[in-house]
Order: sequence, then structure tokens, then C-alpha cells
Amino acid sequence: MSVQLVRVKCGDETGGRFAERVGNDEISLSGFGIDATGNTVALPPFSVYAHFDDGEVKEYSPPQTILTLGVPNAGTFPKTCVVSFILAEIDSGGLSEVAEKAVAKVTEQLTFRKQLMGGGANFLDIDWGAVWGEVRPILYGYVKDLIALGFADDIFPPQDVSVVIASPDFHWGDGTKLSPEETVEFRGHDGVYYLTYYWEIQTVA
Repeated sequence: MSVQLVRVKCGDETGGRFAERVGNDEISLSGFGIDATGNTVALPPFSVYAHFDDGEVKEYSPPQTILTLGVPNAGTFPKTCVVSFILAEIDSGGLSEVAEKAVAKVTEQLTFRKQLMGGGANFLDIDWGAVWGEVRPILYGYVKDLIALGFADDIFPPQDVSVVIASPDFHWGDGTKLSPEETVEFRGHDGVYYLTYYWEIQTVA
């Protein structure tokens, strides 16, 4: 299951009215995914656009694959994939450190839960969406504390999305391998951004 980035829109630049008059937002995106086996997949920080003004849109044509998450045919269905997006207005550092520590923290939490399940557990039968429900408040509290340390980059609160795969031959309602477009909103630092994406089923031989 891949995540396709369609566009990022600046609803309102960061920094308030004065800051908006003297500069533009340089926006980067990072985060991670949790696949249907409970593995963490990092989304390394990358630049979306360096000169966002109010109302400006960065369109990806064609859409850009930013994460690919494994969904094995074996094991119990439904299966869940989760993605957490971390958006930031880049200044002089911070996003890379926060993203790396977030990935390490979520991996630590998932590994701990796998250990509790024991060596005989079949991780293909685990509802990782439910496990994410346990890990999420721990991880986001940790990220909130990191952001509060005061990095130069303006890091928005993370936003997470998920998809439930009902069966090995899962498709969306019209039989397509592409989900409808979905949009997540980021608010913080007197700014607003909108990220639009969709899921795509990719068959691997």
C-alpha cells in the first residue's frame, strides 16, 4: 500500500501578519508509516516548496510516492496501515532530529509490544491499528515535549491517517486500486497548511 502525495496548500503563512510581509514559508515534510506487520517505515524529511505565500499550492503531477507499506496476503484480515505526517516550516534546524527521534520512539514501542506477545506470536494476525491506538498518545506526547524544547524550525503537531484493508483482494467501492483523495490539516505557529494524498494498492509478485 503506497501513499501518493497530490498537493500541499498554504492556507495561511506562519508567523502572523508581520512575518508574512517580510518572508515566505519554506515547508518540508517528514514522518513515518506502520505497515500491516507492525514494522516502522521512515519518511525522511524532504522539501515541499521553499516560497509559500497565502493560498499558494504545490501540485505534484504526477503524484509522488512518499511511502510504501507492506500488506502480506498471509495472516488475518482486516489489516491496518498507519501514516503519521510531520510538517515543518524550515528555518535553521530541528525537523530532522524530531523525525528521527519519533521513528525511534514508535519503533521502540512496537518492539516492546511484540516482546510482550511472545516469540510464538504471528505478527501477521495482529491488529496493528489497535496497537497504534495504544502507542499514539505515548508517541505524540513525546513529540510534543520535543517540539517544546524550542527548535528553530516551526514544527506542526503531527497528523496521522490510516487505511483498513478488508481482504487479500481488497479494492475500493468502484473496483479501483486508488482511494479517493483525502486532506489533512496542519495548524500551528499562526499558520495553516493542507496536505492532500491518496492510497494506492500495488501488487508485488
